Amino acid sequence: MTDSWFTRFLLVLCLVLLADGCGSAPEAVPPPDIDAANAFRLVGEICDIGPRPSGSDGGARTAQYIVDTATAYGYEPIQDTWTERTARGSVEFTNITAELGGGGGDESLIIIGTHFDTKILAGTAAFVGANDGASSTALVLELMRALKETSAAGRSTVRFAFFDGEEAFGQYSDSDGLHGSRRMARQLQESGRHRQCRAMILLDMVGDKDLTVTISPTDSRELRTKLFYIAEQQGTRKYFGYFMKGSILDDHIPFSRLGIPVLDIIDFKYGPNNSYWHTDQDTIDKLSADSLAIVGNAVIALICELNSE
Repeated sequence: MTDSWFTRFLLVLCLVLLADGCGSAPEAVPPPDIDAANAFRLVGEICDIGPRPSGSDGGARTAQYIVDTATAYGYEPIQDTWTERTARGSVEFTNITAELGGGGGDESLIIIGTHFDTKILAGTAAFVGANDGASSTALVLELMRALKETSAAGRSTVRFAFFDGEEAFGQYSDSDGLHGSRRMARQLQESGRHRQCRAMILLDMVGDKDLTVTISPTDSRELRTKLFYIAEQQGTRKYFGYFMKGSILDDHIPFSRLGIPVLDIIDFKYGPNNSYWHTDQDTIDKLSADSLAIVGNAVIALICELNSE
């Protein structure tokens, strides 16, 4: 057998294999669609619980609702309960997490977060926070359901985080507000896990019928660019813009301070001049399943893209 004959043999073999499709890249699995009706149903059930300030019976019932729903979707949620001194005395807080494990031994982490507590408003005993807390909590639960049922989730571990204590009892400070996110960020740092965290994507106030997502220019440029490109491809780019009045203080900040790329997906134009925010006007009739679908489909595509890199 001569070298030239062997070379021709290998060439023919390779052509045959390629003709059979061997060596070709697998087709990308498209991200699943959000079930907007289910997401909106979850919003209603959370609002039906009533006010849910940290440390209240409503807060505890909401935490249990999240645990029960996550369990029904096939997850094993973990509750982290602790007590802190606040402007209202000692308050018990509860974070809830659930993870969708990556494959191939990859230790990278993507966090998808929301807060579920409501603010205590003077003179407003029945503040249910339909948009401010319930909409994003419901949408993260729906993201969990959709991703669990597809192989599009990818190789990184996706951690779904439900933060308690985002709302300040008085004025935001290092000891008031962002209690749950500060605790989780600290835990990540102490374990060294923050070094493997590729992104922290926060959802807050995402159900407004008049949807205008306001992304802070101080958030990760890479994540902003990816989100806007995805929205362009999905035909929803007009609903996503920038918040031009400075940075937004929210649960992504403790993670940003650790050097983790962050993206706060929030509609901070809720009602005329943001007039529904932190008022008794924040009710479910102001929300839309279509808005939840717009945000949810963009986020789920972003998760899948990050996981495919």
